[in-house]
Amino acid sequence: MTYCEFHLLFNLPPLLLLLWLVRKRITRVHWKWIGVVIGIVLVFAFPWDSWAVHRNIWNFNDARVAFRIGLLPVEESLFFVLATIETSLLCILFLPRAP
Repeated sequence: MTYCEFHLLFNLPPLLLLLWLVRKRITRVHWKWIGVVIGIVLVFAFPWDSWAVHRNIWNFNDARVAFRIGLLPVEESLFFVLATIETSLLCILFLPRAP
């Protein structure tokens, strides 16, 4: 299984379900802040993951990734983005609405 296939199988269905569940609650402001959080996540996670790959703490099989940005597969960055969106949507779904 490629990393991209993993995302299609395990991340896309929950993401679509969450988008459907929050469709009446999510606003432009939510999307703005989700974008800000994604930026923060990428700024902190990308160097950390790159360092771990550089130090051989973990690695990614070249046969299972599309291409790399530096040392990391593009799918790893996609994972950061998808996980952040999914977590944000869960917060929107379960937190009370603003008055």
